[in-house]
Amino acid sequence: MLGSFQQTGDRVSIGLALLCLAHCLLLPLMVLALPFLATSFLKQEAFHQMLLVGVLLTSVLALYSGCKTHRKWQIFGGGIVGLVVLSIAALFGHDWFGEFGESILTVIGSLIVAYSHLINIKTCKSASCHN
Repeated sequence: MLGSFQQTGDRVSIGLALLCLAHCLLLPLMVLALPFLATSFLKQEAFHQMLLVGVLLTSVLALYSGCKTHRKWQIFGGGIVGLVVLSIAALFGHDWFGEFGESILTVIGSLIVAYSHLINIKTCKSASCHN
């Protein structure tokens, strides 16, 4: 049961991290193509913060669950680094680094989080976490 939750959590977290990445990379192109998106909810800080909460919750739970079983805590640490980068991007990125810097931080954080979950899944499968 716990392993199933961990695998589902890892996959949901990967999806959310990739959604952050897609949002960051594709939104500027969509804004150019469809000017009305510039004022849509996708551009608002509340959307970024809501997405961040989802990534934080699922990532911490899934990574912790897997690492508790396979004991490779560097995977959890890597995921936390990615989550910190995403948090800085979502909460302070625009003010501290500008729009481009915020996008770069989001891409980096998303890739670190997704990679951590992929490694967590792989390690759990080899350590039989799902049993």
